[in-house]
Amino acid sequence: MSGLAAAPAPRVRVACTGFVFDPVAETVIRSVAPESFDLVFAPDATRLSSGALAATDILLTVAPVTDEMLRRAPRLRFIQKWGTGYEKIDTAAAARHGVTVAITSGANAETIAEHALMLMLAVLRRVVVADRALRAGRWSPADLRPICGRLVGKTVGLVGFGNIGRALARLLTGFAAPVLYARPSGAVAPSLAWGATHVPLAELLARSDVVSLHCPGGARNRHMIGAAQLAAMKPGAVLINVARGELVVEADLVDALRGGRLSGAGLDVFAEEPLRPDSPLRALDSVVLTPHSAGSLMEDVAIMGRHSFANMLDFLAGRPIRPADLVVAPERPRP
Repeated sequence: MSGLAAAPAPRVRVACTGFVFDPVAETVIRSVAPESFDLVFAPDATRLSSGALAATDILLTVAPVTDEMLRRAPRLRFIQKWGTGYEKIDTAAAARHGVTVAITSGANAETIAEHALMLMLAVLRRVVVADRALRAGRWSPADLRPICGRLVGKTVGLVGFGNIGRALARLLTGFAAPVLYARPSGAVAPSLAWGATHVPLAELLARSDVVSLHCPGGARNRHMIGAAQLAAMKPGAVLINVARGELVVEADLVDALRGGRLSGAGLDVFAEEPLRPDSPLRALDSVVLTPHSAGSLMEDVAIMGRHSFANMLDFLAGRPIRPADLVVAPERPRP
């Protein structure tokens, strides 16, 4: 019996742009990519050549995507954001150009929730202060006692209650910590809340010993935590931000920490990244700083890669993208 050989799958050109696509991550991503995908990596997105951009069918990115870039990429039909925050993508321009945009909703929610929990504990127990003192030869448990606190029994307020917020609420059940959450669209179903209680933001700020931010960035939420909100927080409270630096007015936060209104902060994100060498946050012992690394685990790279490639394959096959992932569905998609 004879027959025609199956035609090879058409090649798909995928450009992976942004700081997360370092050589180690590249190896992992290549190992989970579909065989028909040709991957190009540009950890510094500004170095993606005009020719490479013009030949790109799909963009996998953590870097900004502008209207001008979309004009220079006539073959681009699909943008896959690595992660969930898509405020750096000009979604209005993508819709005009007929380009679909998706995220990886929930792919690393547990990882980021763990990081937020770690920051809470590190701030309350002054881990950085203790570590620095011990390395300098000082054995200082008596000095630490007055400035440390425990998480057990503390009220934790979650501003935003998506995948990450809900994952954190689940983790906090082990600390007997009452959890409040504020969410513009209202309460979630009790089965999703892990015992957390929906309250207005003002009430959350006034009642919480720890306030943790889990909101998207963008104009709507920019500077949502400023002097007025910090003054409304419970005296001695702790602020955690693993979401976006633009949510917080950093100068106001520094004032609240220096003045003793807040007892500490745990920050993974900043208004300007990398954090400026002269940032006053660097000089505050009450602050624990991490370099936007809440979601940066090698264990998650394959998970995020598979999630991203599954969306791409669905798009190419004409299958619907999961509603939780779909950000832009243009009325007139590029052919």
